[in-house]
Amino acid sequence: MAQNPENSWWPQQGDTLFTSGIDWESQALVDVSWGAFLKYALGYKEAADSVVAAVEARSLAADLAVYPVCFLYRHYIELMLKVLIGLGSRFQDQIVEIPKHHRLRDLWETCRPLLESACPEGDASDTKIVELCIKEFASLDPSGEAFRYGGDKKGNPSFDKQRQFSLTHMRDVMGRLAGFFEGSYDYMSELMQYQADVDSEARW
Repeated sequence: MAQNPENSWWPQQGDTLFTSGIDWESQALVDVSWGAFLKYALGYKEAADSVVAAVEARSLAADLAVYPVCFLYRHYIELMLKVLIGLGSRFQDQIVEIPKHHRLRDLWETCRPLLESACPEGDASDTKIVELCIKEFASLDPSGEAFRYGGDKKGNPSFDKQRQFSLTHMRDVMGRLAGFFEGSYDYMSELMQYQADVDSEARW
């Protein structure tokens, strides 16, 4: 439906949200495979990075961007931990159900030993840095609701006091955390593929 440019800011007859458009590069495909779990995580982080870029470009106020940015980065961490728990358990031939809760501390406690077992030569100091960042986020937002809503179910504000921090600094640190998470994922995936290739050749 052609839009009246004078009313482009107001709902119009025939408006729909989930439909095709003329710009093929903006057409999005919603995946239905287990691998979509990783796509969700990567999408949340890239979206957060883009919002921070808008803040840097002065096209979005940091005081408005802080809520979606922190929510997206936190959810990225949560999903990557769950992805790594699933992959790490398969790597170790263990049956570990992917947790359904949102508690970052508990997810990390499940994930860390799987990572350390898969890569025993890894630097413990690197893992400790990641742990401190996860705990920092968990302390500020234990349940994943603080940056999602302005208050809890009891009517209390999401935060007990005002806080100020740099979104660009957060973006840079999240980039390094992503290197750890995604590097761990790639490492275990490649080892599993190598072992599958070895097993396949052995059968021949």
